[in-house]
Amino acid sequence: MVSALAGLWIAGFAAPAYAGAERVVEALFACDIGFFEVFAKERAAFRPKEVRISYFSEARIEIVKFDPPVEALGLRFTGYRQQTGLYYGPRPTSFEWGFQVDETPAGAALALRSYFPEGFRGDDEALIALKFPPQTARSFVVWKPRLAGETGAELQCSVSRENLGNIWALPDVVNQFSEEWNVNGRWWVRVIDWFLD
Repeated sequence: MVSALAGLWIAGFAAPAYAGAERVVEALFACDIGFFEVFAKERAAFRPKEVRISYFSEARIEIVKFDPPVEALGLRFTGYRQQTGLYYGPRPTSFEWGFQVDETPAGAALALRSYFPEGFRGDDEALIALKFPPQTARSFVVWKPRLAGETGAELQCSVSRENLGNIWALPDVVNQFSEEWNVNGRWWVRVIDWFLD
């Protein structure tokens, strides 16, 4: 009797976090900035463990690892990733954001089939949802991880700046995740942003 009551008590606290995680992931599928509003309301469902920021000649990549991983929609979410493309100078040209999961790209696409009834096309490297016509410059892709040492799959939206209302930047992960993390990374973000303004 006591263990059954304890189980119900734990489930009562776990259910809101699970529902919040589901709302965030479902908001991702629209591939618009409404995702960040939902994420801001439900961020407690995700606990950051580690944040990495990498700068390349044509991109800034931010990766947040979760601890513990989050279970939602039949997938195990291990992290969040966003990238700003700077292909033609300092002004951003494209934005990518989404989650990292433990499953393979094919396994993740299979778990999401009810959200993408149009299906996916591609191969073992990338499965592109047929939901968005090519002329929209917007896509949802299930990728094989592109960074060395990473496994699983990335669920990612990719949108040109013009298709997000010509914005300059995605919300900073510092604001999205309210935990302490890599101070050096934060400092470099501020320096680079200052130079770009």
